[in-house]
Amino acid sequence: MRSSSAMRDDRDTAGDQEADAASTFLTFDLGAQSLGVEVRHVREILDMQKITRLPNAPHDVHGVVDVRGASVPIVDLKSRLGVPPSELGPDARIVVLEVEAGAARQPIGILADRVRNVDLIGDDEIEPAPGAEIGAWDASTLRGLVRRDGDLIVLVDLRKVFGGERRGLPEFC
Repeated sequence: MRSSSAMRDDRDTAGDQEADAASTFLTFDLGAQSLGVEVRHVREILDMQKITRLPNAPHDVHGVVDVRGASVPIVDLKSRLGVPPSELGPDARIVVLEVEAGAARQPIGILADRVRNVDLIGDDEIEPAPGAEIGAWDASTLRGLVRRDGDLIVLVDLRKVFGGERRGLPEFC
């Protein structure tokens, strides 16, 4: 007969495996599109504030905002992901992320038309992103798709959106 501590260890291991098979995502809207990013990359969510434009900034950089004395660049995620531009409404927020920039983690902000939820999403719920069979379309920035409450949410791989040579962080970061 196994001891209760051995059974407890088995349960703890099973719980750890279960936790490993799921990730927590922040879901938000960009225009009519629902997206999700892993919460481990989210530093904070801010109310909208004035964005200071920067001369000669790349086309997909809105400018910078002040976050407790630090300038945080605001990148146009819609442009990077090919989502059509739209006007920001009253529910718009700035989502400050921390993305890998070499050996360091760099804060970078994106504009969300609306922040939805924080959801635990199991690996078994994530459908692979279509792409390989669609020719020249590059789906490498997508982690996959998940269905929630009648919506299809696109899970974005921030390392591939901001971390690659092709789509790196703005020069001033």
